[in-house]
Formats: sequence, C-alpha cells, structure tokens
Amino acid sequence: MSDGFSIGAAFAEPTIFDCPNCKETIDAAADSCRFCGAKIDREGARSAAILMAQINKACSDASYMKSTTFTLPVFFALRFVPFISLLGTIGFIGLLMGIPIWTLVWRRKYGRIVTTDSDYLKARRTVFLIGIFVPIIFALFIIVPFLVGVLIAANR
Repeated sequence: MSDGFSIGAAFAEPTIFDCPNCKETIDAAADSCRFCGAKIDREGARSAAILMAQINKACSDASYMKSTTFTLPVFFALRFVPFISLLGTIGFIGLLMGIPIWTLVWRRKYGRIVTTDSDYLKARRTVFLIGIFVPIIFALFIIVPFLVGVLIAANR
C-alpha cells in the first residue's frame, strides 16, 4: 500500500506556493485557496510554486554552507593532534579552497532570485559573509605564512 509519496515525487515539478491573498501555503493545483477562498490563477500558481522551491533550495544550501564553514576551526585544531594532523590539514585546506567555490556556485544559481522573502534575504547575506570570511582566513593561514617563509628563506 502506498503512503502517497514516491521517489519520483521528489523530482516532479513543485506544487505548493503561498496564496497571494492570505499568504497560507496551498497546492498549485487548487482552483481556490482553502483558507480564504480566493480564486487561483493556474499559471501564476505554477510560477509561484517554482519560485518557492528555488527559494527553499537556496536557503537549504546556504544553511549547509554555513554549517560546513563552522567546521573550519575543528579541522584547524585537528592539525595539532598527533596521528590525525594530516586529516586536519587536508580538511582545513580543502574547505578553505572549496567553500569560496561553493559560494560562487550558489551566487550563480540563486543570486538572481527576486523576492522579498526574509529567509532568502538572510541566506543571501549569509553566503555573502561566508564569501568574505573564508578568503580572509585563507589569506591569513595559507598565503601570509607562505610569503613569510619565502621572505625568511630569501634573507638567509
């Protein structure tokens, strides 16, 4: 017996959106809002459902990016633990290189969404701050020590 959910449903076109009248979440296939009774334009509902899905995905990806960025200090600290320092070094450098690329991909994919959704605006600000913070950390922990080493070696 099916519970109404299938793997295929995850790949189907989005079907929920906020009613333009009362802002409650409803199905795009409805003829009218079940909360306020407002008539629903099918094409407008379809477009709104697609936009809502994009916003939700953008917010989700930004949240994952933020959580991943918070692991940087963990990998940095692991660099000083015997027997797993290589893991810490690889993780730290990998994230320092990967997260800025991830922010660029996020900006390309979701940065042009036009909405007043507060969660999306917060996600966009989070990605912007991560896009500034991580390259600064990269410069402080990778480029500056490298340049200092080159200068010390050149003076010998």
